[in-house]
Amino acid sequence: MAPNPIFISHRFEYSRIARAMKKVIETASHGQIDVFISEDIPRGNEWRPLIEHHLRTAQSLFLLYGAPYEDWSWCFYEAGYFAAAEPAVADRRIFCLIRPNVNPPGPLSHLQMLTSKDQLIKELIGIFERNALDVDANELRGLVAKLDSSLFGEIREFDGYPRVHFVASDAELAQGKIPPAAQFTGDDNVLGDLFTIQARSVPWCKVQKLANTESGKLNFVYKWLEETAQILLAARENEFVAPQAVLIGRGGRRYRTLLHRARVQGDGDYRCEFLAIEEVGGPLTGLSSKQLSLLTAIRMGYRFRSEIIQKFPADFDAQSSDERERRIQQIPRVIEDLTVESKTRGNISTEDFLAAFDDVESEKMSRLLDYWPILAREMYKSLGLSSDGKTVIRPGLVGSDVERYRTALKGMRLLNIEFLSRSCARVAQMMKRSEQELTDNAKALEDAVKALTGPDIKTAA
Repeated sequence: MAPNPIFISHRFEYSRIARAMKKVIETASHGQIDVFISEDIPRGNEWRPLIEHHLRTAQSLFLLYGAPYEDWSWCFYEAGYFAAAEPAVADRRIFCLIRPNVNPPGPLSHLQMLTSKDQLIKELIGIFERNALDVDANELRGLVAKLDSSLFGEIREFDGYPRVHFVASDAELAQGKIPPAAQFTGDDNVLGDLFTIQARSVPWCKVQKLANTESGKLNFVYKWLEETAQILLAARENEFVAPQAVLIGRGGRRYRTLLHRARVQGDGDYRCEFLAIEEVGGPLTGLSSKQLSLLTAIRMGYRFRSEIIQKFPADFDAQSSDERERRIQQIPRVIEDLTVESKTRGNISTEDFLAAFDDVESEKMSRLLDYWPILAREMYKSLGLSSDGKTVIRPGLVGSDVERYRTALKGMRLLNIEFLSRSCARVAQMMKRSEQELTDNAKALEDAVKALTGPDIKTAA
């Protein structure tokens, strides 16, 4: 009677090691044990009936498990079909080959885990003995030793960026909210850099708590968390939301988290992987306080132009009540974000900013700055909010508040134009050189390039 076959279940990425393991078993059994892998199915054939046939006829199933964030749903299906199908042979067993530092997958946690070459050798010898096959233990040990690092070695990532993983119950996410018990996991140094929380696992609710603190607001944790929730829920619907928020972590380091992978696992978990990309940013160095205030003010002026004036026009006739409500919530948040970022980037002071101009221009800029709190107050009033933009005092953007919003927005647009025009002109004036100096510089530059590229130039060697 022919020995019973073996089925090897694996993801496509692990095809090479699956073929190598198939060769080891067939070599050690002198070709008497048939080992099936999905690559054995000829192209063009109906693959599913063939796989289910081999699952029913196999005596043993080896599942080659790799990284937890990978999609193992099909392998879990194969293992489930193997366990539930009416067996063609008796004493059928499932073995999960898993790396020692990886937690067993939920659907297979009740099965036997093989975490070393010695355990694998022991089970293979048991299979040979149950099929009355002679086996050379030394030969088998030598063959399996060649698979050791591929089957049981640590999976290493070479992308060059720190990684943060997110995991939550997919059933809970289906309700459209991030559950408080959802977890961020990763190297404790990475989570420490991002959230100043030195741990390998941080629950969503703890990051929310941090976001509501004063430091969480200054470091944009609240903004990052709000945006990340949108990214996570959109990815679940196969939609991509580009990250905009920058998270200011430990030591003022700036990070943008980019979604790298997202999938629903076979065990019902929704898992995502983010790359934590460190950005160049923060306050400029080597500038006087006047220059720093002026340049930061110009940057924030352009941000205000794009994120308020152009983003929230007075187009109420085309808006639904829900869209108006979103605008009421978004505008004060954007203004607060810009205010916080201006402090983080440059610590602008009114005195330093005005000191960057001569007396006449300084007086004009001072007048513009005096207009801002009036316009902001009336903008918030049109939204039904208190003067600080944080407390709802009545329904907004209805009745006379519509015209108030239009007038306040018009005032902000005109202020922004004059503010940027005068500020940019001042920077241009500070950098301007005479035509003679520019001509002399151009000649000196040309001479330097010729000297560097000429045939007579000699190296220090």
